[in-house]
Amino acid sequence: MNLQKLKITLLLSVFLIATLACELPGISAPTPFVFPTPNLTLTAFFSQDTAVVPPPTVTPTGIGGPTASPTVEATEGAPPLILTPTFTLTSTPSQPTATSTSTPPPTVSYAGPGMRPGPSVAAEFLGSPPNIDGYLDDWTLKKYNVEYVVWGKGNWDDAQDLSARLMVGWDNKALYIGVKVKDERYAQIAHGMYIYKGDSIEVLLDTDVSGDYYLAKLDSDDYQIGVSPGSPAPGKNPEAYLWFPRSVEGPRSQVEIGTIKTDNGYHIEVKIPWSVFGVTPAKGMHFGFAFSVSDNDKAGAEAQQSMVSNVSTRVLTDPTSWGDLTLTKP
Repeated sequence: MNLQKLKITLLLSVFLIATLACELPGISAPTPFVFPTPNLTLTAFFSQDTAVVPPPTVTPTGIGGPTASPTVEATEGAPPLILTPTFTLTSTPSQPTATSTSTPPPTVSYAGPGMRPGPSVAAEFLGSPPNIDGYLDDWTLKKYNVEYVVWGKGNWDDAQDLSARLMVGWDNKALYIGVKVKDERYAQIAHGMYIYKGDSIEVLLDTDVSGDYYLAKLDSDDYQIGVSPGSPAPGKNPEAYLWFPRSVEGPRSQVEIGTIKTDNGYHIEVKIPWSVFGVTPAKGMHFGFAFSVSDNDKAGAEAQQSMVSNVSTRVLTDPTSWGDLTLTKP
């Protein structure tokens, strides 16, 4: 009996010592045995993680400008957020709204007086039109000097080299030009659009002075027409060519031309139907006007060596530099 008590006492002592040993410093608890588990794929790994918190919905706070920056409140522990930018209103939108009214650009007006301030030529009304044959004996109109060198001054010697006297008439059908030209040497072999590269005459006519008085460039109501007295001699195959407006450029066979050679140059008569200029004539009408004569002294060559005009300020491409033509009638 005493032996049985001794065994029980001994077992309790051992159990007590073992229990105290687990609590004492420096004594480690035994590592528990864990059965091995299968390897996990990354997909399976993340599927077992805490549920993904979706990114917050961001509502724009205004119409953006270049200085706008995104603002958002992130949730702690959530995956990286896909940021939707928000903007701060920095300027008024430039696009018109349904209630706005757009203002059209101002219309530029070139309108002005109905008469050019430069030299004025009177086109006298002709009750009986002249014969277009080159002979000017039936012309009794006022004569205007054509003597201002406006091109190739270095090639011009004097009035005998190149100058002219101009007469202008009109009736309801046509504009009439009569010219006595002084030219020591006649040279013209060019044709068509190149007739200016030889002895020839030219008419510039602005048919709407008041409408574009201040417009310093050619437009659709400005006309440039040239006439060759003949090639290779005056009276041989004369021709007319309209250079401007470009939209109707080309030869003008309806223009009648008469030319004769003289001892010191040539005489030329020209009848230009008003239809060439798109004009219905009337007494008192004013046109922008410049009359010029081109000279070539190189026999057998195409060249425009000099030009004289009745208007000293004449510039081909600037109608504001031309003079005036007035239709008069008794």
